[in-house]
Amino acid sequence: MLIEVLSIIAVGAAFVYRFGPSMLDSRRTKDAADWPETQATIQSAKMALVERVGHLRKEVPFFAFSYVVDDEYYSGQFGLRVDEERAAALMRDWVDTKVGVRYDPAQPSIFCIPDEMSVDGARVGTVREFELVSRH
Repeated sequence: MLIEVLSIIAVGAAFVYRFGPSMLDSRRTKDAADWPETQATIQSAKMALVERVGHLRKEVPFFAFSYVVDDEYYSGQFGLRVDEERAAALMRDWVDTKVGVRYDPAQPSIFCIPDEMSVDGARVGTVREFELVSRH
């Protein structure tokens, strides 16, 4: 009986560890549709490892940005799912450019980026901070 209970607890903890951040982000994204939008400035870029399905890892460009709400600065980062050839040019070209972010008016440090961004006229999927390998 004790082993069964411990097994259930272990499975539950593993589920929350693996899927909790993405479930919270999904809910935040739905709530963010009504949040105000502001322009964030991309400050820097670097390649970072992200975890994909089945614990496969891939390097994608990650962009650090900052934005201002009521004279207070906030920051965040996001990645783009592009191939390595395009990543180098984007990391160079996007520094000091603007990107729209939505923020929680009750807690402006919480932000939401679009699920996709336009890159060379094509829609490219974004990568959230919680997908970074270093966050696991």
